[in-house]
Amino acid sequence: MSLGGLARMGWAGRRFLGPHPGAPAIDVRVVIPARDEGSVVAACVAAILPQATEVVVVDDSSSDGTGSVAAAAGARVVRLDGDPPAGWLGKPRSCLAGAEGAVTEWLAFVDADVVLAPAALASMAAATRSTSTSIVGGLDCRSFWERLLLPELGLALTQEGFPPGFASGQCFLVRRDHYEAIGGHGHPAVRGSVVDDRDLALALGGHDARLAPALMTARMYSGWPAIRAGLTKNSASLHPRSWSHLFWLLAPVASRRPWAAIVVSAGGRLVAGQNPAYGLLCPLARLMLAGFAVESRIRARSGRTVEWKGRSVSP
Repeated sequence: MSLGGLARMGWAGRRFLGPHPGAPAIDVRVVIPARDEGSVVAACVAAILPQATEVVVVDDSSSDGTGSVAAAAGARVVRLDGDPPAGWLGKPRSCLAGAEGAVTEWLAFVDADVVLAPAALASMAAATRSTSTSIVGGLDCRSFWERLLLPELGLALTQEGFPPGFASGQCFLVRRDHYEAIGGHGHPAVRGSVVDDRDLALALGGHDARLAPALMTARMYSGWPAIRAGLTKNSASLHPRSWSHLFWLLAPVASRRPWAAIVVSAGGRLVAGQNPAYGLLCPLARLMLAGFAVESRIRARSGRTVEWKGRSVSP
């Protein structure tokens, strides 16, 4: 474990954001893009309703009754049928459709698998002087592969250091007038991006991204197939300097002191509320994460797509 990695982990502590019980409520429309999220969207809506002016779920051609579940939970539902037009991906199209016609001061875009803590949106708004902010929250890991890989990925990214324009699409809060001024998710750099959160933040400028495990939890991927598809889809775009990313993934476990990486992994998992015993498998987890990164780069260069939620997506 290098001193540089430990220093970056310490610096990341400056980005932590906790609850602000006294933060004033904000005027915000929350947009939840959802495609086949019927099993999770009700919990997402229920947590948001008490802290939002309005909640809009955009049902992107779901086949599992997502729209009906969301409506029963109290959200207004916008239904989109068919595939996105050329040059667009499903999530940016859904986000833009959900924001259309809003008159609130703020807009928030929240993934359907997210459960926000009370006053999370108000805490975010009170803590930032920027026009937009986003948070990365705690992980809801239920399967072996989720527990093994996802906390290790978060730890590795923290050690590597947050890249320019770092943002989280799990919960993204932006002042509506600034969002509309750049065309929102219809911005040319955003509409077809697999990392639309980062590219929206870059288009807005001055984004304030935070680590906030006390403000939200999310089940990013439900099991092995979703983990592989999701990480392969995103890695090449998130890490254009692929060799640097592979170095930060593998160097800690390829050094003369791999035990140090195991200790740090176990400690990081414990702090994050995860099972520290999985830290013993840190070398395996990092080797697998490196494999996803290599596969993503190969697919990106060869033009091979990844199947994601029933659609083909280019990494």
